[in-house]
Amino acid sequence: MLSWPALGAVIFWGFSFIATKVALREVHPFALLALRFGIGAFFLLLIQLIKERGFLKGFSSKDWVTIIFLAIVGIAGHNLLQAYGLLHTTAINTGWIIAIQPIFIALSARLFLGEKITWKKIAGILLGFSGIFLIISKGVFSLSVFHVGSTFGDLLVLCSSLTWAAFTVGGRGFLSRFSPLASIAPIMMMGCLMTFLVSSLREGWGFLFHLSLAAWMGILFLGILCSGLAYYFWYSALGKRDSSLIGMYLYLEPFVTLIGATILLGERIEPATLLGGAMTLLGVYLATWKGGSLQGGR
Repeated sequence: MLSWPALGAVIFWGFSFIATKVALREVHPFALLALRFGIGAFFLLLIQLIKERGFLKGFSSKDWVTIIFLAIVGIAGHNLLQAYGLLHTTAINTGWIIAIQPIFIALSARLFLGEKITWKKIAGILLGFSGIFLIISKGVFSLSVFHVGSTFGDLLVLCSSLTWAAFTVGGRGFLSRFSPLASIAPIMMMGCLMTFLVSSLREGWGFLFHLSLAAWMGILFLGILCSGLAYYFWYSALGKRDSSLIGMYLYLEPFVTLIGATILLGERIEPATLLGGAMTLLGVYLATWKGGSLQGGR
């Protein structure tokens, strides 16, 4: 049976790269993230207040240290790398490269948590990275391709996958002790404060009065739908259905980005990108599938 909340979350996340590119035409990455996660944190805290009759309760001083670490890695660091990457590459490439995240998570779990790695997983990891190389190189197997401007953006996006792996593995203990809303909302709020302070020191907020309708639509889409409603939908779906079934929806995300970026941004679909994307998804399946869930989120 189709899970509409999970599908909705994946569609919002798939379009997040498109909305980010639109907003970045007029907004600096630090300011964009402060606005996005400020709106998202407010939305999630409001839902938590209604559903759980309170928020920001039960955290020890050690928990707040963990929250700050996760905000630096999973909110500020992760999304700044993606935003700066999107200044130099396409939304389509970003959608496919981000699909490698579960492989980085599997490798991190092996290195830091001692989880077993099989030959099937090794084959999946090699296939996944081969697909990413094909996407970045655009099918040109030469070191000269790494001097192309878009390659820098692709590599930044690839680095953002490492930060998400650190967030997922490093926060596993903390995230498992609280409800999704109770854990995600303060992390998002702390990430907002960090980017807000940096953006305030850099240029202030007077530019908000001069933004176009398109920029505001991108910001509100990212804040309300991608950082607010999508997280709520995703964790609601996980609470009602088997996590392995819900995790399968993440395979749709690059295709959502591809369709949206082609229609709304006019980006070209390269054959090498499609082949590399298919190799990446197959590699992710082989490397991570064991009846568990893929780790989603933006």
